[in-house]
Amino acid sequence: MIWTIARKEIASNLLSYKFFIVILLTTLLLFTSFFVLYKDYKGRQADYELVRAKPGEPIAVVPPNPLSIFAKGLDEAMTRSFEISPIGIDVRTGQKSGNAVFAFFPAPDFVYVVKIVLSLVALLFGFDQVSRERENGVLRLMLSNAVSRATVLAGKWLGNFLSLAVPFVLVTLIGFALMNLDPGISFGPSGTGRFLLLIAIALVYIGLFLSLGILVSALTRRSASTLVILLLVWSLLVFVLPNLGTLVARQIIDVPSVKALSEKRTQIWTREILLQIVEQRAVNFRGDGAIRKRHLDAINTELNALEADYRTKFDRLVRLSKTINRLSPAAGFVYAATELAGTGIGEESRLKSEVIRHKDAVLLEMDRGVKEHPAFVYRYRTVGRVLAEGGLFDLAWLTIALILFFALGFVAFVRYDVR
Repeated sequence: MIWTIARKEIASNLLSYKFFIVILLTTLLLFTSFFVLYKDYKGRQADYELVRAKPGEPIAVVPPNPLSIFAKGLDEAMTRSFEISPIGIDVRTGQKSGNAVFAFFPAPDFVYVVKIVLSLVALLFGFDQVSRERENGVLRLMLSNAVSRATVLAGKWLGNFLSLAVPFVLVTLIGFALMNLDPGISFGPSGTGRFLLLIAIALVYIGLFLSLGILVSALTRRSASTLVILLLVWSLLVFVLPNLGTLVARQIIDVPSVKALSEKRTQIWTREILLQIVEQRAVNFRGDGAIRKRHLDAINTELNALEADYRTKFDRLVRLSKTINRLSPAAGFVYAATELAGTGIGEESRLKSEVIRHKDAVLLEMDRGVKEHPAFVYRYRTVGRVLAEGGLFDLAWLTIALILFFALGFVAFVRYDVR
């Protein structure tokens, strides 16, 4: 009986102009996103070929991540060039988008389209499942037969979910297949597996908002009221809560600005250079090499301590911000998707830690007088490690929220007066 009701919902959607408008809009947005981010990736890949380190150069730089086409995240920050010298790490501008218009109108990636557009579409499919059908008498006629309300609700959810999920998955897979036709882009088995998991997370996210739409529809008597309430809830969950969490975290944890950190580094460098000059004059410039090395070591020690303190405070800020932001399923989806793609906050933090380790190894080689430095190689975390370090929590939270909204919707539907 559940499948019978689901087929009725699918047939109803196929005969509705709303369905074709939504599917056309979603298809257009997804393919536009794939095309624009594909061209952006190719441009950044060309930039990497120009800035990549030559053998023996003390430079740490990684190529753009192919999965950034779908979840761009922090990939531009991760692909910056880190130049290592005796005074520390100099961060250069990396493989940025060549189109200056992106500064005003950032190209929406796959994650953005799902987070904003697909969540709203799911609400539009769910908002009229109870209140609208009560108004036109369909619900009363359906429940007059020997069918339980649990069966009706499950059939409605399944039918609408399949109406959304099947076209969405087909369009996404077609886009991914077209990307694989380019020999310059290599996702590999690992990248393909990550992409399929990304689709699975997106489906859970879509199902969550569909359940939310049905829940609110079962709590209201009029479909117009349902739509207004859902738009308000959607705005809070998708826009307000993720930004509010970051603002609250900044008020609790004080992290110095990048400008203040840069000025402090300059002060340390200037002070040590002046002390070095004074000492050299005191010994009539004898022992220049030993004095210079001692002050360079002092600079490195202070800069490392300054950087470690900053990273500790910044990591605390990020953890608190993510904890608060996870009240929004939109934030949980973004965190899970970007970490899985290798463009998330955790991956970017790990990359910086690896660059610092590489810097220590290069400086050790410099002290030994070695001119050929080890090449920097960065390996992204495995899927298992990503899931263990927070990805599984985000996925579980989205799944629990989906089940919770559906369960609450069922309770409200059981008590719903269809007259």
